[in-house]
Amino acid sequence: MTDVKICGLTREADVEAACGLGAAYIGLNFASSSPRRIDLARAKRLAVAVRPGVRRVGVFVDESYDEIAAAIDAASLDLVQLHRILSAQDLERIERGILAVAHANRDDEVPPATLLERCAGILFDSGTATSPGGSGIPFEWSRLEARPWPVPVFVAGGLRPENVGASIRATKPSAVDVASGVESSPGVKDHDRMRRFFQAVRDADATR
Repeated sequence: MTDVKICGLTREADVEAACGLGAAYIGLNFASSSPRRIDLARAKRLAVAVRPGVRRVGVFVDESYDEIAAAIDAASLDLVQLHRILSAQDLERIERGILAVAHANRDDEVPPATLLERCAGILFDSGTATSPGGSGIPFEWSRLEARPWPVPVFVAGGLRPENVGASIRATKPSAVDVASGVESSPGVKDHDRMRRFFQAVRDADATR
C-alpha cells in the first residue's frame, strides 16, 4: 500500500483515528506561519497518542536549530520535514532524518544529488519550499511521471478522497500527504473524509 501521512494534526482523537486507519506518518506542524501550529506541550500530548510503528514527522519552515531540537525532544520526532532550501548545515545540525520539500514546478528547489541522497525522502507540494503547504491546490502530477529519484517520494498539495487515486496512478509515490483535504477546519480532521481517503488509496493501489 502507498503510505499515508496525515499532517497538521492538533487533537489526540484525530491522531488516534489516523493511526487506526493505517497512517504510516503523523505530521505535527511547528511552523510559526501555519494555522495548524502546535506548541511543545500539545506536541508532547499528541505524541503519546501515536501508535507504535507510526512515524512522527515535525514540520518546520524557518525555525532555528534550537527550536527544532526542542520539538524533536518534546514529540519524540522520527523525521523533520523542512520547508526551506536544504543546506549541508541542515543535514549536519538536525539530529533526525530530513524530509526535503520542493515546489513541484521549481526544479531549482530540489536539493543537489549530494544532499538529496542523504535525506529520508523528498516531498513535492503545490506550495513553495518556504511555505508549510496547505494551499489545497493540486499541482500537475505529470511533472513527476517517469522521473527517477534516489530517495522515497511523497506527494502533497490539494489531495483529497476524490483525487488521491488519480495522483497515485500518475506519480507512483512512496507516500501521499494530506492535511486540508481531510479537514472540516484547519487542524480539525473529518474522520469520514479520512476513512474515504484511505479507501481511495487502497483502491488505487489495487490497480497499479
